[in-house]
Amino acid sequence: MKNVFTNTDTMHTFAQQTQYEGRNSTGTIFFEGNKIYSYGYHYLLGEFLDPNTILINDKGYSNTTSKHIYMLIGATSQYKQYYTTKTDLQYVYGTINALKVKLSKARKPQKYLNEITSLWDSLNNFINDRGLKETKKQKEYKELKKFVSSLEKLGTLDQLKEWNKEQQRLKKLKEQKTLKEKIHKFLTYEINYFKVGAKDYLRVSKDKEYIETSQGVKIEMSEAKRYLNLLRSGVNMRGEKISHYTTINFDKLLRIGCHNIDKNQIEYIGNLI
Repeated sequence: MKNVFTNTDTMHTFAQQTQYEGRNSTGTIFFEGNKIYSYGYHYLLGEFLDPNTILINDKGYSNTTSKHIYMLIGATSQYKQYYTTKTDLQYVYGTINALKVKLSKARKPQKYLNEITSLWDSLNNFINDRGLKETKKQKEYKELKKFVSSLEKLGTLDQLKEWNKEQQRLKKLKEQKTLKEKIHKFLTYEINYFKVGAKDYLRVSKDKEYIETSQGVKIEMSEAKRYLNLLRSGVNMRGEKISHYTTINFDKLLRIGCHNIDKNQIEYIGNLI
């Protein structure tokens, strides 16, 4: 019995379910029983749930795997097809929550309302078809059900806008708290690297030989002093080098390479050295 096929024939032979195993010549597509894989066992491309139903994993993370997904969709079009992105509760939960944020900002919300409703319907069709009663008991399902039901009520979109404002406020507070903790640990040498927000921070190394940034860069003290004197002189810093980093500009922030350093950080270090 032939076991090595072209990509297309591998897909179609799997779809026929007439033999247990097969693969393409490079082994990048292969099937065993009711399961077919792309680039290894780590990526289950598709699985027959019964002789007439296939679940296709359409969470492709590469161009080639995406091509394999579309090939499998075509080769199994005669069966009832379900897709992971529309049937996996955790994935649908994450997608709808992302759409919820977009909906709260949308001037024309119908697009996102349609996407949410479609996802919710697809998830429930799968659950009901496969008899997955336990799924409906999970907290993510209950949360989604409550949210989707609320979309039918007047005022929901206004409530969503208020919800988004509150989420942004809480996010900002959390970021400020985290930043304060990270700066403290950085300045007390508990950590050597952190990235919270858009700005970077400075400290003098323990041995007093370097200026260190919160991105883990070290600049020799003599070089730092030379650069600081230029900054204080008021010259145009664009293009000026410090070690092997180039100054982009010095306006509200000092931008050097991937660093964005506030003026108060420069003054802080200037007072120390």
